[in-house]
Amino acid sequence: MSDPPLQGSIITSQLIASLATRTTLETPGVLRLEPTVQGFLARLGPGALRHLRHPGSVNGTYRHDGVTATISDGTARVHLDIATDIAYTALDVAEAVQQRVRESISHTGLTPGAIDITILAIEHHRGTTIR
Repeated sequence: MSDPPLQGSIITSQLIASLATRTTLETPGVLRLEPTVQGFLARLGPGALRHLRHPGSVNGTYRHDGVTATISDGTARVHLDIATDIAYTALDVAEAVQQRVRESISHTGLTPGAIDITILAIEHHRGTTIR
C-alpha cells in the first residue's frame, strides 16, 4: 500500500533543479555539471534581484551551475549542461540522464516536460579504463 500524496506540499523550481542535479550526478558516466558563462550572465540579468528574494517558485525558472529548471502549469522542464566520462558513450549517458530525471520529476506530482541535455565536455576520468 502506498502513502497518500501530501496535501499542500509545494514543489518549487529550485527543488526540481536540486532533484535534477542529484539524479544527474548519480548517473554512471556523468562527471559533473558544467557551469557556463551564459548561465552566470543569466543569473546576473534583470531577474537577479528577484532571484535573490525568491530563489525558486511554483511557477518560474531557477538556474544554478549547469542546471535550469522551469515550472509552468504543472509541467517541469529541465536543461542540464554536463561533462561525461570518455569510457561511456555520450549519447547513452544523455539518454540515461533524461530518463532518470524524468522519473524523478514524476515522483513530485508534476508532469515531466522536456529534459534537455548539453554535453560540454567528454573527458578521461582517473580510475576508468577506456574500452
